[in-house]
Amino acid sequence: MRKWFGTLPPYLQATAFGIMASISAAIFSVFVRLATEQIDPLQAVFFRNLFGLILIAPLALRGGLAPLKTTRLPMFTLRAVLSMGAMSFWFMSIAYMPLAEATALNFTVPLFGTVLATIFLGETIRIHRLAALITGFCGVLVIIRPGSETVQLASLFPIAAAICMASAGLSIKSLSRTEKPTTIILYMMLLTTPLTLIPALFVWQTPSLEVIGLMAGGAFMANITQLCNTNAFRVYEYSFVIGFNYLRLPFVVVIALVMFGEVPEIWLVPGAALIIGAALYIARREAKLNREANRIKRGLSTTASDLDPPNITK
Repeated sequence: MRKWFGTLPPYLQATAFGIMASISAAIFSVFVRLATEQIDPLQAVFFRNLFGLILIAPLALRGGLAPLKTTRLPMFTLRAVLSMGAMSFWFMSIAYMPLAEATALNFTVPLFGTVLATIFLGETIRIHRLAALITGFCGVLVIIRPGSETVQLASLFPIAAAICMASAGLSIKSLSRTEKPTTIILYMMLLTTPLTLIPALFVWQTPSLEVIGLMAGGAFMANITQLCNTNAFRVYEYSFVIGFNYLRLPFVVVIALVMFGEVPEIWLVPGAALIIGAALYIARREAKLNREANRIKRGLSTTASDLDPPNITK
């Protein structure tokens, strides 16, 4: 099967990985919802990190302690705090909101990422990105409908999670310049596990075997999601692969309807369309600009080499 899969065109391989990532991410949300029916979301966050560490540590350290070598522990700590906030808010979203609505609002991560990159990295927002940002945030307003009787305080949880995720993404972008992916993942688990234990102790209750099994399964599905996304990005373009992330919404809608009887409100459709459309536009625009920048760099490199004097040997 692996040999046959390797003969497929790269875009088909990326498609398969993208679809599997979306399905596993949707299943992960279901595991968390079922677990948080018995324990507090903050305790569930701790178990997610604990089991994630148990699963990743043997793989990351199988060749020795080299992945632990770093000179950027403060940045790793910042990333861990941001990831802790992202998971805490996201788990509360899953526990206290309809799954489909929480998922749609969480798709604002690229929108907040663009805003934060402008503020902290000095990146320029041009008219195209600005229009996409306004469109995406209009989608948020359509879903939560401020001032309506249906608006909930819980609607702020997935938005807060998206802000933390976008911030964590910037820290990963910084770390990836000097650190290996294995080191980044391992340190996240090593630091977030004790950090998330602290708030979990304030709401602690003895978990049942069912809860332990659900959170272990959730950690496994989260790792599968990361693995599939990584492979998809490896074999094909980012702007193509990122679109499959939004397949998570229809999968979540179907699962939530069948398992929890959650019928999505009609406002979810136009709101999600605006958010997803804006996020996809930003991703594709970014990919286009990167290609143009790389083309310019290659052109400059070629020009520089042409100006070098020929190496004449006698």
